[in-house]
Amino acid sequence: MGSPVKVILLACGSFSPITNMHLRMFELGRDALNKTGRFQVVSGVISPVSDGYGKKDLVPAKHRCEMVRAALKTSDWVKLDPWECTLSFWSPTAKVLRHYQEQYDSHSNCKTTPSKKRKKLSNRSVSDVQTNHIPSSDTETDQSPVVKLLCGADLLESFAVPGLWAQEDIEYIVSTHGLVVISRVGTDPHKFIYDSDVLTKYKENIVVVTEWISNEISSTKIRTALRRGESVKYLLQDGVIDYIKQHQLYKIPDNKYINHLLPSPVEKESNSNDPEEQPQRPSSAEVKVILRSSAPGSYNPNHLTLHRMTTKMENKGPVTKIVPAHKSNSTSCISDFGMLVRRVRNYNLRTRRRPLNTIKK
Repeated sequence: MGSPVKVILLACGSFSPITNMHLRMFELGRDALNKTGRFQVVSGVISPVSDGYGKKDLVPAKHRCEMVRAALKTSDWVKLDPWECTLSFWSPTAKVLRHYQEQYDSHSNCKTTPSKKRKKLSNRSVSDVQTNHIPSSDTETDQSPVVKLLCGADLLESFAVPGLWAQEDIEYIVSTHGLVVISRVGTDPHKFIYDSDVLTKYKENIVVVTEWISNEISSTKIRTALRRGESVKYLLQDGVIDYIKQHQLYKIPDNKYINHLLPSPVEKESNSNDPEEQPQRPSSAEVKVILRSSAPGSYNPNHLTLHRMTTKMENKGPVTKIVPAHKSNSTSCISDFGMLVRRVRNYNLRTRRRPLNTIKK
């Protein structure tokens, strides 16, 4: 058995915004290919689509690229390539794959000499690929990495949508590059492969990876949560959350709860660390509590008097607590319990002092 084929995983899409599931797909794809023993994943590339795609809720490419950069700070093998998103027009996936394959072929550390079949294929356009020809990846010396398309099962299903994909593009993608499909719960990629003549023909070039840990995170659901003011913590990288907050993306300025629902540990420390803004905590002082209660003989909350009570505690500055009065429309009550006790005691004393002859029989 020869040396494993070097592979670069390429993910195309909107990434509006990039989620933890996008990053998880790269890890799953690399593990699956490396375990076969036939492939060795050497790098991963994220290629955001250009603004010319015209998709709903698609924020400008400069923001999407910056969010990808922020998300990839935790990865040492996946990188951003902004070539596609800098285009002023939308580029089909087949052309994007072809661009990166040619780029890595020309910049390979070891100059490769393509075989006759590979050389013949490189001189032909995407639409010229014959349905009965599977290009060989063999080279006469060392070979450059093969760019494979990393995608979800939904992209595989979209191949069956009439008019969405050019048939020659599907043929080129599957035959020349191959697919690494990450399946989601409730999908059956093998059935879609069986139902398609083209996919069945090149099924050896399609690697299906099952994600056994259920994860239904999607950019669409993230955008919905942001519009509704729901927390997206642990669904996005913290750097992405910070960027969304900083630039007020996805209509979050209208959401008064956004600052509370998008917390991030990488935010700058609060100004509460400023000693001038910290409340002083004295060590020896008096605490004064002002209680509002009814005046003697009156239960009208509009005629409330103030009663002051002091106590000693380990602070060095006076701290005063004001107990607010009841609103005029609310039921009045005696907040000073001591006043109530004194009234009951005075009533009992008056009753005891009354002459016995004044008591009616």
